[in-house]
Amino acid sequence: MDVLVGGFGALQGSHSPGIERYILHAGGLAGGLAGGLADGDTDASTPTVRLERAGLLSDLPSPSWMERDGGMVYAVLENSDELAALRLERTADGPRLDLVSRVPVPSAGPTHVTVAVDDRGAKHAIAACYVGGAICVFPIGGDGGLGPAGQVLYGEGHGPLPAQEGPHAHWALALPDGRVLSTDLGADRIHVHRWRDGMLVRTGSVELAPGTGPRDMHPLPSRDGAWRVAVVDEWGDTVTLLGPREDDPATAAADGIAVLRTVDLGGDDGDQAASLAFVPDSDDAGGPCAGMAYVGLRGSERIVALRWDGARLHRLADPDAPGWRGRGVSSGGSRPRHLRAIGRFVVAANEVSDDLTVFHIAPDGEPVPRATLPVGSPTTVLPLPARS
Repeated sequence: MDVLVGGFGALQGSHSPGIERYILHAGGLAGGLAGGLADGDTDASTPTVRLERAGLLSDLPSPSWMERDGGMVYAVLENSDELAALRLERTADGPRLDLVSRVPVPSAGPTHVTVAVDDRGAKHAIAACYVGGAICVFPIGGDGGLGPAGQVLYGEGHGPLPAQEGPHAHWALALPDGRVLSTDLGADRIHVHRWRDGMLVRTGSVELAPGTGPRDMHPLPSRDGAWRVAVVDEWGDTVTLLGPREDDPATAAADGIAVLRTVDLGGDDGDQAASLAFVPDSDDAGGPCAGMAYVGLRGSERIVALRWDGARLHRLADPDAPGWRGRGVSSGGSRPRHLRAIGRFVVAANEVSDDLTVFHIAPDGEPVPRATLPVGSPTTVLPLPARS
């Protein structure tokens, strides 16, 4: 499978050359990364895994996050305060990226971008800006290119920690019902937005405990058909589970969205939680509604496993219990900034140790390290679907 990797480059004093192509080879698994045993293979727990560097596709500076939408890839250029739109082309020699547009972001330090469709059917790119604390909305043209920012929605407030001196937007997520969430790591809030005549309007906020620091958001499949969102809390070293609670008067200020549960990751002093990868059960007869969630802890450089049963997120063992079910496993490097699930594998982007580590998820859920490759300051991993 082709995998794109971006990271911090020279503008950050780091080592990523831009967007690179890697190939993840997984032998001993039928269908490659999909999961079952190949003919004649009797041990699914020990596949042969190899990462291969296959070249530089774009020398954009510090592409610290990438998001794919169909045949387009949108890259956050965090250190130059820009967004880039690239067309993904398939050639006989592999994927190619062609720059379509590159636009300034009117708030400093963009860290994340997502694509959302408004109430009129038009597409937009929504960028969350850590330094400036705002989310910025960009129109997407018919060619997939980005126009100038049409909206800037600023945050306000602060938390109790030195790193929470003001608002720090970090992530944006479009819900299935059209609402858009954004995290404010500095103000301990998750903002809720709705589209009105093509404009994004803030309609409420979920307030978390002081010092939580909500960072990344990841949808989880549920058996009742309603959406759930797992929020990785950087400073709380927790995961907050959000869901709809229209019947609860206390959620009126949050536009019907409530905290359903908070799970302790067992972080050490100084740890910062970052990123979550969800791997569905391969034998889930009711569909991919249950599985394992893996969360990174930067500082102690661990990956902690949580269980999602389609309704409830919980630990497998006490946080201080030895072994992978309790304390977790080593990330294989330093500061795991991004975890990406690819089939029955999880790739950890270890930013400071300059490497990627690939874990195979064993049948019982244990992440088993299978391969490591030096990669300059990786912060984002984007798998590409097989060419149809």
